[in-house]
Amino acid sequence: MSTILLPKTQHLVVFQEVIRSGSIGSAAKELGLTQPAVSKIINDIEDYFGVELVVRKNTGVTLTPAGQLLLSRSESITREMKNMVNEISGMSSEAVVEVSFGFPSLIGFTFMSGMINKFKEVFPKAQVSMYEAQLSSFLPAIRDGRLDFAIGTLSAEMKLQDLHVEPLFESEFVLVASKSRTCTGTTTLESLKNEQWVLPQTNMGYYSELLTTLQRNGISIENIVKTDSVVTIYNLVLNADFLTVIPCDMTSPFGSNQFITIPVEETLPVAQYAAVWSKNYRIKKAA
Repeated sequence: MSTILLPKTQHLVVFQEVIRSGSIGSAAKELGLTQPAVSKIINDIEDYFGVELVVRKNTGVTLTPAGQLLLSRSESITREMKNMVNEISGMSSEAVVEVSFGFPSLIGFTFMSGMINKFKEVFPKAQVSMYEAQLSSFLPAIRDGRLDFAIGTLSAEMKLQDLHVEPLFESEFVLVASKSRTCTGTTTLESLKNEQWVLPQTNMGYYSELLTTLQRNGISIENIVKTDSVVTIYNLVLNADFLTVIPCDMTSPFGSNQFITIPVEETLPVAQYAAVWSKNYRIKKAA
């Protein structure tokens, strides 16, 4: 049986760093290698596959289609190698737990602090990486192993057959404005169609469903600003008189009394929160 000579894992790491850094020179500095050494590694990888992987320019490097494929697959390979090392190390009582996960702002404003404190009590040496965004932003990272799991809102258009989904809880959302705005009684979404709105950036999940509800009531997409920053959302509501829709538990951030809720006749969608992780994910023994 013939043996296939595979690319060296360290060469894949160098290739990834070149793309991350944007140039061979920057990657060499980051990796503690000489520029000729990094150039040779890239050339060796291209010779192995027989195709050009990066286009070299005075301003840096860009990926070819083949390079894009290699980057995607190589990141999965190196992540699995790290998982393997962690799992084998986990057989030792001195193992260090590594956990990376994504979460939406509601989690950060509610039980995140208690959850992390409890986790660190059990695993004081654990290395924890947390990322805040909507669930749809995390799905690629869950699938290729960069994230261990994520928490977020579900929606019908999400294709999650390849992932494990554990329902957690439901949350009601409310319309929020600055307390400087005059508000008397219940209003309708249609009456607010000329207002400026700010919502989280996402193409799936709760806010995708909410966007449909708003548009159905005459609120134009041109009047909706989208952002990944919850700080920006609060700032625009407070200082630019924007409207937003957020979970009930986020209407008084850090004890602030600068925001009010506006009752509306329409029923806003209820968010279904769940934890999501890959069906292929193997829990580290130490965790």
